[in-house]
Amino acid sequence: MSGTRVCEWILRIALGGFFIWSGGMKLPDLGAFTESVGNFQFPMEERLPGDLEASFEAPMDAYVAYSLPWFEIFAGLAVLSGFGKSAGLVILGALLGSFNLALWSAWDRGITDLQCGCHGVSETPTDYGMKIASNFGLMVVIGVIFWLMWRERRKMIGEE
Repeated sequence: MSGTRVCEWILRIALGGFFIWSGGMKLPDLGAFTESVGNFQFPMEERLPGDLEASFEAPMDAYVAYSLPWFEIFAGLAVLSGFGKSAGLVILGALLGSFNLALWSAWDRGITDLQCGCHGVSETPTDYGMKIASNFGLMVVIGVIFWLMWRERRKMIGEE
């Protein structure tokens, strides 16, 4: 087994395992995670200037909270198992991009006591800068895995 494949395998285990764990941490208390999703207070529709209607009010917050952990778990399983790993990586990259946009939006709107629920129930307010940076770090890992996959394919084509 080449070093490229070993490195890809290690990164896939780490990334897939992280998202399986992260999604699994939300499942025991989906009610609390629903509250965490609602805490983002996303503005959806401006009816009159300055009069915003929140988009993640009931039942939308519950739809997101009850489905998101399963997306994380199944995408993590795809990355980990190799069955559908490219699709799993794309889904995780899209989730991380969405998470960063949501965090940046809440930070920009001055929500100071947000408990994002990123890894289950927490009483600690989110450190926006650290959380956004860690999400970007995970996005870099996804990019490295794609690069390693591309590199391995190129080597296989060159050997034929």
